[in-house]
Amino acid sequence: MQALLDNLNALGRRRLIFLGGVGFALVMAVLLGVSYTLTPTYAPLYSELSPASASRVVSSLEQAGFRVSVSRDGSVVSVPQEDIARARMALADAGLPTEGSPGWELFDTNTGLGMNTFLQRVNRLRALEGELARSIQTIDGIEAARVHLVLPEREAFSRTRPEPSASVIIRSRLGDSVSRRQAIAIRALVASAVPDLAPGRITVLSATGETILAEDDQETPASMLQSRKVALEERMSENIMSILSARVGTGNARVQVNVDLTSTRSITRSETFDPEQQVVRSTETREESGRDQRPGSQEVGVGSNLPDDFGGTAATGELNETQRTDEIVNYEIGSTLTEMVSEPGAIERISVAVLVDGIYTEDAAGELVFVPRDEAELNRLEELVRAAVGFNAQRGDTVSVESLQFVDIVQTVGDPVGSSFSSILMQSVPTILRGVFALAIVAAVLSLGLRPALKILATRLDPPPASGPAQLEADGVPPNRPQIASAENVMGGATVLMPSGEIGSSDTIRVSSVVGDISRQSVRQASALVIQQPDETLRTVKGWLVAK
Repeated sequence: MQALLDNLNALGRRRLIFLGGVGFALVMAVLLGVSYTLTPTYAPLYSELSPASASRVVSSLEQAGFRVSVSRDGSVVSVPQEDIARARMALADAGLPTEGSPGWELFDTNTGLGMNTFLQRVNRLRALEGELARSIQTIDGIEAARVHLVLPEREAFSRTRPEPSASVIIRSRLGDSVSRRQAIAIRALVASAVPDLAPGRITVLSATGETILAEDDQETPASMLQSRKVALEERMSENIMSILSARVGTGNARVQVNVDLTSTRSITRSETFDPEQQVVRSTETREESGRDQRPGSQEVGVGSNLPDDFGGTAATGELNETQRTDEIVNYEIGSTLTEMVSEPGAIERISVAVLVDGIYTEDAAGELVFVPRDEAELNRLEELVRAAVGFNAQRGDTVSVESLQFVDIVQTVGDPVGSSFSSILMQSVPTILRGVFALAIVAAVLSLGLRPALKILATRLDPPPASGPAQLEADGVPPNRPQIASAENVMGGATVLMPSGEIGSSDTIRVSSVVGDISRQSVRQASALVIQQPDETLRTVKGWLVAK
């Protein structure tokens, strides 16, 4: 220790200050590098959280033993990238994160003891509002929702009971908007979940203050007609796109469908008669018979007109008898009475326009050349489109399929703006520094630890030949002249070269790894033995190493 202090004092003040500064800088660099290398890479776990939800999430994660990082605005909570899955499972076990009012879990912790009827009604109302808000948030495009229910109670001695009402506030996601159809669905959901709540008593508002559905604002026939038109056009477009993508590829077709619907209600009555369908309705038969005798050439008087029984004079003349039969048959002719009622919303006409991209081939120069699709293929595609939409020529439907070259966005607006090399490099600096520092640590370990260990191991396995007196005389050096002699630690098996004129006396040699002095004569004899019998000496040394 004293020798170390003497060496430091011999350096001088300036060198000591410089050496201390360099050492401090190296220590700080090592500490900063180690801390920076061991710092994990954080990835967002949840974003766009409210302050209350973010606080509950951070508290739960810290209690579970996770390292948490929160953004400046408090809306993004991040954890180490390798802990994302476990953190999500821990939060799911705790029922987090939750937005809006709590639901029926309010009754999980309350036993009901010491709670009056009023508090129970309030908790039931809060739970119902929270559950409805959660259900509304599951609709596509809706980020958050709040539900306010008014459930008045019937007053004492009152003949009527006030009707309940509700209001819903919706905040849509960025880039989306809440349509009237979604508002009607939300109204139906709330009306179905609350007893005795009429749909007309529900108001739906947007987060911007716009009234989407007011009270008693029922869906008009015009809005219903427009909703049906949009639904039909979307369904037909999806059907056409799915069948065309299998042939021309995804993104190589554009489909536009227009459906005209009837907006009037019409009733058509028609009656037809079929002469072939005759049915006898009634039959009337009438028979008549008569008999008379014309008078002869006798005198005209009263006696001729009296019957024979009354003394009349028998008439002599021609006797006439008549007989008549009449038959009347009444028939019913078969008839068909048809009444057709056409409600608004029936398909009146369908128009479909399809644009498909062509085929690109390489020319002799290696450039892409556009080739439109042939007429036969377009006709087959047109038949597929007609079958997909239910084409009806009598209704006036039209289908048009054309093959034209699509406009290349790169050619019109240029290449998309991407990250420059400098920005990518700045983003990758932490990763690069971690890698460089890790490589530096590995290189330092290899150079300062592994390399000397391998060198010592190689020296032990293959020791260099010792310089004995015979070798010194062969080299022309007197044996008694102070030179580099070899001293061997017999117990340790290591060969140490040291100056004979500086350490120890003329008859002994002092070696730092050996307690006491070593006789120079013994070293010379051992060196001579090594020179004379190198193989036996090497086997002996290897045996010592194995035994050690």
